[in-house]
Amino acid sequence: MIAFLTDRLTLRPLAPEDFEHHAEMMAAPEVAQFLSLDHKPPSRENAWRAFAAMLGHWSIRGFGFFSVFEQGTNEWVGRVGPWMPEGWPGLECGWGISQAHWGKGYAAEAAIAATKWVFEQKPNLPRIISLIDPANRNSQRVAEKIGETRTTETFVLEQSIKLDIWAAEREDWLRRFS
Repeated sequence: MIAFLTDRLTLRPLAPEDFEHHAEMMAAPEVAQFLSLDHKPPSRENAWRAFAAMLGHWSIRGFGFFSVFEQGTNEWVGRVGPWMPEGWPGLECGWGISQAHWGKGYAAEAAIAATKWVFEQKPNLPRIISLIDPANRNSQRVAEKIGETRTTETFVLEQSIKLDIWAAEREDWLRRFS
C-alpha cells in the first residue's frame, strides 16, 4: 500500500473505512460551500456517491485522493491529492480539510507531499493544476503556499460554476520543493 509521511501527517490512499469522516466533513456548511456543486452540504446518500467516485478514481486512473491523518493522534484531517475525472482540464491537486483542522497548514503540507508523489509517478506531466472558486480565499492561499499561481484560464463545471485554474509548472515546482 502507498503511504508516506510529512513532518506532521500521514497520507495513504482513500479507503472505504474513511467514509464516515468524509460524510462528517461534508456536512459542515463552511466546508461544503466550495466542495459541492450547489454550495450546500450534500445528503448522506450524495456524500456516499461522491466518496464512491473518489474510491473508483484509484481503480480507473491509478491515483486519487489520499486520506490525511495527524501524526500522534491519528485523527483524520481530510483528503488531499491528485484528481482528474473525465472532462477535467488537467491533473489537479485538490484538497478538502475538515473544519476542525483549518488554519494548521495541513492542506499545504499534504498537497506538497501529494504533488511530489504525482511528479515522481508521472515524469512527463508538465504541470499540475488546482481548480479554485474565485471567492475561495482559503484555497487560494493554499495554492500560493504550494507553488501555484493563478493563470488566465478558467474551467466551467456543470455548465454553471466558473473556476479559476491555478497551476505550477513541473520544473519550477521541483526546483522549489525538491
